[in-house]
Amino acid sequence: MAGYDATIEILPHSGFLDLRGNESVRQLCDNTLALSLPNAANSLAYAANNRVAYCISPGHWILQVIDGQQRDVLLSLEDAAEQVSHSFVDVSDMYVRIQLSGPEARHVLAQGVSIDIHPRVFPPGTTARTGLAKTIAQLHCVDDSPTFIITVYSSYRQYAIDWLRVAIGDV
Repeated sequence: MAGYDATIEILPHSGFLDLRGNESVRQLCDNTLALSLPNAANSLAYAANNRVAYCISPGHWILQVIDGQQRDVLLSLEDAAEQVSHSFVDVSDMYVRIQLSGPEARHVLAQGVSIDIHPRVFPPGTTARTGLAKTIAQLHCVDDSPTFIITVYSSYRQYAIDWLRVAIGDV
């Protein structure tokens, strides 16, 4: 039996910051990061120097930065928000990113997600936090190939890879 036409790649480690706060915190972050944090859950924003901000829920964002920059970014945010109630935490070791790409990548994901990932509903630039098999993932459609970046808790790294390999038919 031939498997699906899709490939898995473990992406290089990234820095991740968990940012929480109200609208004034969001504005401080926008000014400090030169990036407009998205307001709506399941949305994202890109910035220069490979930064991506994922809105998890109102007042809660995950900021992805180049590994090694998280400390400097965290300190600059803490300085800017010292007079405002907030929570900024380096959670870099909490996540791992897996790339799934290929013409049949959507078919592979459809076996394990509970959301509609049809291209009309989940086009490039779309993100959502969703169940993937028996774990939680931040799913991000990058392009029309399609290419997806799947961010999972690092403790589920091997489980997610194994599940994707089985779903592809690569076992």
